[in-house]
Amino acid sequence: MKNLVLFDFDGTISKKDSMIEFLKYYSGKTKFYLTFLGHIHWIIGMHLGIIEKWRVKQKIWVHLFRNTNEVDFNQKAEFFSLHILPHILYKDALERIKSHKAGGDRVIIITASAANWISPWCKSFNVELISTCLEVKNGIVTGKIEGKNCNGIEKVHRIKQLLSLSDFKYIYAYGNSKGDKEMLDIASHPFYKFFQQ
Repeated sequence: MKNLVLFDFDGTISKKDSMIEFLKYYSGKTKFYLTFLGHIHWIIGMHLGIIEKWRVKQKIWVHLFRNTNEVDFNQKAEFFSLHILPHILYKDALERIKSHKAGGDRVIIITASAANWISPWCKSFNVELISTCLEVKNGIVTGKIEGKNCNGIEKVHRIKQLLSLSDFKYIYAYGNSKGDKEMLDIASHPFYKFFQQ
């Protein structure tokens, strides 16, 4: 039987939040910081537990991404994923992924970030991806989240929609935050903040 290996991305494989880094790249630092200042009450509410994190994320995504041509957006996302993202990744995490792949394990990245700026890197590294999806209507990015934000218990739901856990001998999971708790709980071998040590 194969082993299943689940990796969170932001803060686990990456040293920085890929969403924040993509927003800076996509919109430019000035517009990025002005956007965050303009939504500071939402961000404070999120940290106080008054507003759900996914709502704040969607609010900012809509502000920055809405009415963008899907092809143009994905071109920028792909460039970021292949040329900028690799510079903020933990080398030890990449080596661990390679080790699991070499051992014949099934490796899946599962992240709350959007597939647009994570998927090209995953394809280049030959690993599967489960992620949050951006809504597109008639070839135009709306900025809204399609379906649910891939975080917390939703990570487990999405994993179980894709595969049967009983098909694997061991389950390895790597995470770094409370959004990974449920995913770590289903693992026979959970690793918390493993690459930050």
